[in-house]
Amino acid sequence: MSSPAPPSGAAPTPSLLRPWPQFLDLSALSLPISLSEATYRLTQNLRYFLPNYVVITLLIFLVTLVSRPLSLILFLCIFAAWIYLVFLRDEPLTILDYDIDQKIILGLLAVMTLVALLWTKVWLKLLISLIIGAVIVLIHGILRAPEDSMEDSPYGSLLNVVDSPGGEHASV
Repeated sequence: MSSPAPPSGAAPTPSLLRPWPQFLDLSALSLPISLSEATYRLTQNLRYFLPNYVVITLLIFLVTLVSRPLSLILFLCIFAAWIYLVFLRDEPLTILDYDIDQKIILGLLAVMTLVALLWTKVWLKLLISLIIGAVIVLIHGILRAPEDSMEDSPYGSLLNVVDSPGGEHASV
């Protein structure tokens, strides 16, 4: 059986990676004009680029494991399982004609990840990589202006007046 098609105007699935050229577009970077604009940009970019931020943070973690090759191989296998079982599948996992609930899969993967962290003793490396990843996410999220920033920005109407020298005037 197939799942019903999403509505034509539906937003893309949030679990999909956004194109890397769009993520790394230097022309979209600018300083925010205020603290509220910075928080707005951060929340919009977190919603839109969350899978990309997760991949970057995981890559940083894997780079910190280069000095421990067995741990690196173990976590590469675990991350491959996470990516395949959670992010790349659209239909339920079926084993011997039995559909496995997504909550069971998430629970097993979480337990497997925690056991691997305890067994390999890489908590400090994980903490350092999470801090570095959070700093990168914070910097990118604040500096990148979302495409829809003019429509949804708290300064949208003010920015429109600034953009057009005559402003928007109603005819009398």
